[in-house]
Amino acid sequence: MLDVRKLSLLRELERHGSLVGVSRALGISSSAISQQLTKLESEVGMPLLERIGRNVQLTPAGQLLARRVGQVEEILEDAEADLELRRSRVQGVVRFAAFSTFAIRYVPELLRRMRETHPDVVVEFAHVEPTEALEAVAGRRADIAVTDEYPGIPRATDTQMTSTFLLRDAISVYVPSEVASVTELAELPWMLEPIGSGARVWAERMCHGAGFSPRVLFESPDLRLHYDLAAEGLAAVFLPDMVAQDERIRASNLADYRFEWPADTSGDLYRDVFAVMRRGGDRRPAVAAFMAHMKDVTAFG
Repeated sequence: MLDVRKLSLLRELERHGSLVGVSRALGISSSAISQQLTKLESEVGMPLLERIGRNVQLTPAGQLLARRVGQVEEILEDAEADLELRRSRVQGVVRFAAFSTFAIRYVPELLRRMRETHPDVVVEFAHVEPTEALEAVAGRRADIAVTDEYPGIPRATDTQMTSTFLLRDAISVYVPSEVASVTELAELPWMLEPIGSGARVWAERMCHGAGFSPRVLFESPDLRLHYDLAAEGLAAVFLPDMVAQDERIRASNLADYRFEWPADTSGDLYRDVFAVMRRGGDRRPAVAAFMAHMKDVTAFG
């Protein structure tokens, strides 16, 4: 019988297009992935990969297996859900992925509630960026992922996934010195998230919409670092309330640096936060229980 874990590597290769891409997505070395696929070829008895220059691609047989693996995993998941529904107590494992600011704010309370209400459920958590979280759900490495979306920059999701709105996270602007006009914002040192991220595209659109290009001297995906520089008066930043409402931040002088954004574009100062799962994922009682707690926790902040 073929190993489903090896088969899933074919699906990941079809999705990411290269061994390097699969390696980055799974956190496994390219050589280890290549060895597993070589073993799978031996088990199947026919070539599944062909080398094209420095890259590899799936043969027709590899493509066939890659398409089938999703069906196999779906059958196994349905069987797992059926078994869980027959148990008198809610049991099982919930694999959960979320970005750092959501995790810091909500994960401890989520784990506490699950321990109190469903002690037989094991929650596994991974801190990953939103795009990686979506890939984890698509690749069945996570049951639930938390992602964010900025105005005008929707995230593409698989048609086999469903999104549940959790909250709208308002964003404020903090600048390191007193500014008399918007044009002066161009002279300030800015800290933004990395190039290519939805947050970066949104932030630059906001700045251009206000009539200036930001002078980006600092770049990081960690919004806690954005806070640290803003609270010290070292950089201008866009900071979500999810970060600004932290107890440590309330005790700081961050409010002294807050800047009132021009009214004509201030309506877009927010990000929406969603929980994403595969369709039917909440058939499993453990997943449904976790989702219920997540809705409650985020509803009351």
